[in-house]
Amino acid sequence: MRALITGSSGFVGQALMRRLAANGHDVRGFSRSGGADALAGDLLDPASIRAALAGFQPDVVYNLAAETDLKGPPKNGYAANTMGVRNLLEAVADAPSVSRVIWMSSQLVNRPGCAPASDTDYDPQGGYGASKAEGERLVRSADGGGKTWVIPRSTTIWGPGMSEHYAGVLRLIQRGLYFHVGRRPRLKSWSYIDTLASQLEALGTAPADRVHGLTLYLADSPPIDLRAWSDAFAHRFGRRIATLPEPIARSLGLAGDVMARLGLPAPLTSRRLHNMITDYVYDTAPIDRIHGPPAISMQEGVRRTAEWMDATTGGAPEKETAAR
Repeated sequence: MRALITGSSGFVGQALMRRLAANGHDVRGFSRSGGADALAGDLLDPASIRAALAGFQPDVVYNLAAETDLKGPPKNGYAANTMGVRNLLEAVADAPSVSRVIWMSSQLVNRPGCAPASDTDYDPQGGYGASKAEGERLVRSADGGGKTWVIPRSTTIWGPGMSEHYAGVLRLIQRGLYFHVGRRPRLKSWSYIDTLASQLEALGTAPADRVHGLTLYLADSPPIDLRAWSDAFAHRFGRRIATLPEPIARSLGLAGDVMARLGLPAPLTSRRLHNMITDYVYDTAPIDRIHGPPAISMQEGVRRTAEWMDATTGGAPEKETAAR
């Protein structure tokens, strides 16, 4: 496979670059910053897209580039997720080498806990979710630029190198500030980063008739029990996690809402609590039929991620303190 990856400087892009290169594929990135293995360009600059396609001549394109709101309001109002998709659709339609495009989307085209009736039944969460839903509509209306196309929806992605937005949860566990809400399991279809990269590779290499036109969720199977997942990290960090009754947690969330409105740090808000206690489990049978079951267990993912946290954030002193 000769693959071009837009958004190659991101968390998922870097993992997919490593995965494809290790397995002997010819791979190049495409990002605003460029680099040794990446072409400089921007989805909002159609000329740079066409130059990259003409110069590298990939047969598969992974569109992972996106503007998110994990670090605050997006600079371009999510334009990469809409206008960028339109620009790439037009470019790949005119690129004779390209036979397949993987259009990465997001679970947030529907709110957590929502059960859509079809692939085109949308109830997006926030501006980011709405922009990804619009990107999906553009791909479908253009039939993927006349190429084999597939829309994978990513879920919460964890593992070594994860964004600070999600690593912050692990830091709370390290510091003994994380708590369970209630005692029942909280089931989540999350993705360990190396499993996700492997699933994306499979979408690029599987026979075209097995993937064309699919919309499917990429996640670990079986789903993660948030309580077991966080307890596993607590064990690695030498901590124990207390359980807070749900009514008390809801009161703290409301107090956090007030703090947030006043511009004060709010470790817990009603929205964060809702995301914590809401189960979201997606059907991973479609990707498992293409890729096979994940090869990395939750326990192995926790081990690798905890070691990364220790190496990058001074986790070992935290464990020593907790043991005393």
